[in-house]
Amino acid sequence: MIEITTLFGALFAVLCGVLAIAHSMRVRRVTLLDWALLAMGGMYGVGWVLVLHATKAGENPSWARWILPFQDQYIVLNIGAMLLLFGVLTGWYLAGSIWRLPITLSIKPAATNGARWARAFWFLLFLAVVAQAAYTYAYGGFLGYLEYSNSIRSGLFDAVPPNPLSFLKPFGALAMVSAFGFFGLCLSRDRRLSVYMGLMLSFFFSLYVLYGWLGRLGFLVFIATFPLALAMYGSRSPLRLITSGGVSFVGLLVGAYALSVWLDLKSADNLMAFLARELSFPFGSFFAQLDHEEHLFLGFVHFLWSPVYLLPSSLWTNWLEPVSQINTAVIMGAPKGEAGVTAGIPVDLLTLGLMQFHLPGIVPTGVLFGCLLRVVQALLCRIPDCGIGVTFEANLALSLAVLAVFYAQPNLVLSGHIHWIAAALIMMALHRLPSLSIRINRKCAAKIIAS
Repeated sequence: MIEITTLFGALFAVLCGVLAIAHSMRVRRVTLLDWALLAMGGMYGVGWVLVLHATKAGENPSWARWILPFQDQYIVLNIGAMLLLFGVLTGWYLAGSIWRLPITLSIKPAATNGARWARAFWFLLFLAVVAQAAYTYAYGGFLGYLEYSNSIRSGLFDAVPPNPLSFLKPFGALAMVSAFGFFGLCLSRDRRLSVYMGLMLSFFFSLYVLYGWLGRLGFLVFIATFPLALAMYGSRSPLRLITSGGVSFVGLLVGAYALSVWLDLKSADNLMAFLARELSFPFGSFFAQLDHEEHLFLGFVHFLWSPVYLLPSSLWTNWLEPVSQINTAVIMGAPKGEAGVTAGIPVDLLTLGLMQFHLPGIVPTGVLFGCLLRVVQALLCRIPDCGIGVTFEANLALSLAVLAVFYAQPNLVLSGHIHWIAAALIMMALHRLPSLSIRINRKCAAKIIAS
């Protein structure tokens, strides 16, 4: 059975790669769908083979009990991966055919007023600093927050009173959107000093925010966005871009290992053991849910309640349990924060679909994800400035199209992109203000002339 599932895993990885290349060549650009296909091929193809053989070789003892005893279920995992692939493709094309959502990005640099964009990004940076200042006040300010983060990293954490402004924490990430925007203006050949100053200040403040969050992947995704955006802006060959993207993904995994060693966060003895441990939770979760059987018919409840996740967690945690908590309880014996359990087990896209309606639930879950990718792609393509649109797309390709395959629980996907939702609403409002004032002035002038 191990040989068969290894073969199926390799074939699945090749299939996803071929589909990504064929689609990108047909539309003459790399889209969010293509990045998602590469992520699925990397996870449920190459990743599954790596985890299986590393676990069998004794490199992954913490997950061995949730992977090795389920050889008769290995083929079910391969079938589930194919169902997920079918669902994602169906959702992408279904959304495009129903709403006629465009996927072609403008190639005109500086297509709009760069000064207006720059003002919007400066405003986002200002809001990020204010939100972070208010949030860190309970910890003694900006420097006190760094000491607080270091104490958590060192295991010397002392309990502090709850922060009444904890809901402001995600809005510090508006600085990242600002950094991406200023970098996009630079790609569009905006050479003003204020753009370079904004890029520098927002970049370093984003590093401060990410350092306080203690997130390895968030830090790596932020850094990787800039070279990926540069490659997307300058490359006219989808095949070359996909190849470089695959290499970058491997670089992210290696970088995560190096960063773990540097920060002493869940480091491992060697790279293979680290990758096996970090990539095991989707497969361990899949087999654990199949074995437990209690949470295989959630009925998409967490999707229906997903708008609630945009509210502060204190308003919904007491009556709506995230799927990651359910998954943690199955694997660890108790949810995070109870019975000595200090870490949560995330839920990947395949396991999320399995938990909704067993194997048939995987297809509609993939359809929803494919629709989401198509809608976000269309919104990105509406940005008239090519440099800004490419940079925003580069970050969402990593944080949404790729990472959402790994960390798919609805509450995490929404909370992890609150800063993008807030930034989009703020920029839309700021860009409508000048046109609004013009319409008002025209009406006033018409009344004066009429009188």
